[in-house]
Amino acid sequence: MSAKLKRLALIIALAVLAVGGVRTIYPSGSQDINLRELPLNSDNLAQRQVGALEFVAAWELRSHNENFGGISALVALTNGRFVAIGDAGTLIRFGLTNDGRIDRATIAPLPNLQGPKMSYKDRDSEGLTYDPDSGQYWVSFEGKHAIRRYSTSFAQQTGLVRPTILQKLPRNKGAESMVRLQDGRFIIIAESLDDDIHSAWMFSGDPIENATTATPFKFRPPVGYRVTDAVQLPDGRIAILNRAVGFLSGFTAKVSLLNPESISRGSVLSADVIASLSAPLLVDNMEGVTVTNEGNKLFLWLISDNNFTIFQRTILMKFRLNQKADSKKPEADTAPGS
Repeated sequence: MSAKLKRLALIIALAVLAVGGVRTIYPSGSQDINLRELPLNSDNLAQRQVGALEFVAAWELRSHNENFGGISALVALTNGRFVAIGDAGTLIRFGLTNDGRIDRATIAPLPNLQGPKMSYKDRDSEGLTYDPDSGQYWVSFEGKHAIRRYSTSFAQQTGLVRPTILQKLPRNKGAESMVRLQDGRFIIIAESLDDDIHSAWMFSGDPIENATTATPFKFRPPVGYRVTDAVQLPDGRIAILNRAVGFLSGFTAKVSLLNPESISRGSVLSADVIASLSAPLLVDNMEGVTVTNEGNKLFLWLISDNNFTIFQRTILMKFRLNQKADSKKPEADTAPGS
């Protein structure tokens, strides 16, 4: 296909996405998830380095389950398995075997989101975070702004709060990214932008608990980008996933690092970009990021949201974080104009 035809096809696809896309529905409750390995760069199969990240592997994930897809956040558990949530209030759990197969996949609705009084607005889950000590999970929702807490293995909902600060956000532009820090504090970054800056909050503890207080701050993503997810690294810094889409460039993504100790009331922060993904590199609507350790090696995992359309894919990518970048510990800078 010529470059002109490729651009035309991209414009048509993005136009369809802008009005909701074409949802691919299979009337199936299948629990199978299939993998297809993908290269980082089809034009240069030898390429491994992307900024401070070293490419390890990537896969397209597919399932005939009608609720599979729309993945908006990803968490890696200490037992080597992954938990993801989808825009339709779907819980997706799986492992990866050493020979590159999906292990013990489950696809099911999140608890307490079904019933005659519930709608899609209640199920639009966006952010996910996890406490490895208690086994509890927290999920943020942006159709009807809320944070729900779940017990180990999502057996039941143990808390629900609709913070006043979130109710002021536009519908579908709510708590896009949520991180529980190692010390028990939480960071929430809203999807909405005001003058290219995200509203954000540092919670003193569990947002579900009444005694928890929230310190507001602002986060400035790379120009043209929005924050879609974040995760804390073992050294304390926050790896932030930023995503953009353009008619000519298609989807692009940037990974940046933020020092949470730079956060204070009213501060306007930016973060150091350590890697960028754009064509011809493999990239899609990247919305989830998590971290794992293998010995002394640190790995970042990215996953994409296919928006339930035929034009996009659910892509899982694994990168090793460069040790020099890992030890550099760059500080977050105060953004211009703060």
